[in-house]
Amino acid sequence: MAVETEKQEAGVGSRGVRFLLALLKILLVAGLVFYILYHLTNGFSSELRTVSAVVSEERVTLELTGTIVRDETVIEAGNGAVSYQFRDGERVKIGARVAILYSGYADSASVERLAEFDRAIAQLEAADTDGDTTVAGGIAAEAQAMEYLLAVSEARSRGELYEAAAHAETLLAALSRRNAILAGGDGVAAKLASLKSERERVALSLSGGSTSIRAPLAGYFYSGTDGYEKHIAYDTVETLTPSAYREALTAPPSASGMLGKIVRFPKWYLVCETDKETGAALRTGKNYTLLFSGGRAEISMRLAAVNTDESGALLIFSTQTMPEGFDFARTQRVELVTDTVSGYKIPASALRLVDGCVGVYIRSGNTIKFRLADVIYESGSSVFVSASTEGKTLYADDGDPANDLYCAGLALYDNVIISGARELFPDKIVN
Repeated sequence: MAVETEKQEAGVGSRGVRFLLALLKILLVAGLVFYILYHLTNGFSSELRTVSAVVSEERVTLELTGTIVRDETVIEAGNGAVSYQFRDGERVKIGARVAILYSGYADSASVERLAEFDRAIAQLEAADTDGDTTVAGGIAAEAQAMEYLLAVSEARSRGELYEAAAHAETLLAALSRRNAILAGGDGVAAKLASLKSERERVALSLSGGSTSIRAPLAGYFYSGTDGYEKHIAYDTVETLTPSAYREALTAPPSASGMLGKIVRFPKWYLVCETDKETGAALRTGKNYTLLFSGGRAEISMRLAAVNTDESGALLIFSTQTMPEGFDFARTQRVELVTDTVSGYKIPASALRLVDGCVGVYIRSGNTIKFRLADVIYESGSSVFVSASTEGKTLYADDGDPANDLYCAGLALYDNVIISGARELFPDKIVN
């Protein structure tokens, strides 16, 4: 009886083990099936991130360092405190008093006040031409100011800077006359007398004498000089060679003692040195956009000449555009816009290679598709893809038509996958 009982207990135990093993097998098979399905549906990946394919534009630029060349006549003067009568870039007539040089001791604040007095007096003297201080005269001056304001605007829109500057001088005189008359008081003559009296009081506080500095010719006045005004000849700049350009840059600057300069013509040049390949790729006579001061100033300039020698190429741009407040520092860092690209801008990391063809994976509903991408430009970590990429049949050369897979080109508003998926392939199902 004891032996039988032991056999029965052993049978029960073996059946329990077999049951547990069978249950374990079932669980393993179920787990494997779950794993495969979960993996195929992208269950182990993080959430898909996509970016919509939209058309963008970007400028293709070339960084250059250049030198500004203008027709500059230096105004030399002795030592002393200087009271400038014009602001940089203002147009002056020949013989105009551009500055007053005070010898001896003179504090800068008093000199600057004298400069302001002199500018105001000059404007009022130009306005007080016929002694008419009636209200009717003021109204006439206002109408004249509007007329000259329109003339200045039209001349600037045509790019005729000489005509605009001439009208601007008359406009200032008309405005001064209008303000002096219609603002009340005794008119222009009384204001002139008051200004001159105040100027005389300030002048008496300065020691030493003064000398009027006049413009040797008509043009645009600038108070700053750097000693390189004549290192590159303005009249022959378009024939300058790279070697002659470098020689001019290494020459020492002219001696000091310069009070300012007159720029005779609005036309100015930008000379940039580059390699022969770049020079050959540009077209002489074409207008190019140049970005100055980190893009804060944008000027269209004509490529007047491309001169080469054994050492490289020299790009010589010209323009008559003189933007208000533009920094005419001798040395300029610029970006030359050589082209503009247009296409779908996407992260370069989204590109994939399938059957030797470059493309991207997109999400269309819950299905992954492969789209061909013709890359036309690289910009940092992004690429531009042509908006007219043609489709193609992949795996057409493997001898098995069943594997053929037609893929269209990337299209507008396709959702390009940029992260969050593993082992992507065409027609994969995702959550």
